[in-house]
Amino acid sequence: MDASAARGKDAPWKSIARSLARSGWRSPEGILSARLTAPTVTPASDNMDLHHAKVNVLERTSASTAIISWHDPTRCSYRFQLWRRANSTRSGVCALSAMVINAGDRIYRPITKPPPLNASAMILATEVESRLSYESLEHC
Repeated sequence: MDASAARGKDAPWKSIARSLARSGWRSPEGILSARLTAPTVTPASDNMDLHHAKVNVLERTSASTAIISWHDPTRCSYRFQLWRRANSTRSGVCALSAMVINAGDRIYRPITKPPPLNASAMILATEVESRLSYESLEHC
């Protein structure tokens, strides 16, 4: 194939590339560099879709902390996540029971750093404690 035939073959692609460049489309290099930068962490929304999450209380590590297993195939998975008891600062929904949580209720929430994807999730303290006491009775 001679040089003029090769140039003729490339002409449509060059035209497409010029058209994309004029339309504001980023170059492949620009796309790659954007993907290689550190991802921005966006906390989970307050209205987290909890119906996908499978949550289990594994064990108590102290009077105010527990290890929770959190598996959500649509967002994240944490096999052994440390949660701490606190007072809720906002309303929400319990990840274990789907019961309403009001501001001021005793809850457990994830405490790992950096904030995990399920950082806005809450579990009523009564739900965690009832599951821990039920499991301890099973081993008797």
